[in-house]
Amino acid sequence: MHCLDTNIVIDFLTGDPKLKEFIDKIDYDLFEICLTPITLCELYKGAYLSNNTENSLNGIRGFLMTTLAKIIHFNDEACRVFGEEYVNLKKKGRLTKEFDLLIASIVKANDLVLVTRDKKHFDGLGIKVEVW
Repeated sequence: MHCLDTNIVIDFLTGDPKLKEFIDKIDYDLFEICLTPITLCELYKGAYLSNNTENSLNGIRGFLMTTLAKIIHFNDEACRVFGEEYVNLKKKGRLTKEFDLLIASIVKANDLVLVTRDKKHFDGLGIKVEVW
């Protein structure tokens, strides 16, 4: 299962033609897409900050319905992974944004592939990453 990061969804919603074409061609019977609750929170935050809130909210709803994206739960294992990775990064002097670490923890705990355009944010976090 592929878990989409916030920037991928935003680029899709703002009309990135190559990304839209790629996502439109996905066979959802064979290729599952998911979002973390953190990603969904970031999307809604952006929608409510935008100048056209209702249009942004409709875009999020449409994306969820069109892609059949599942929301992956932030479970106990993801919380454990977050704590462990936070301490490991702190010891190395490599703290990252906590939202990115939360997303990576959910992805790692569920053995998913994270799809992003900001690969450097997730380097060294022990997760599978694809750049679309």
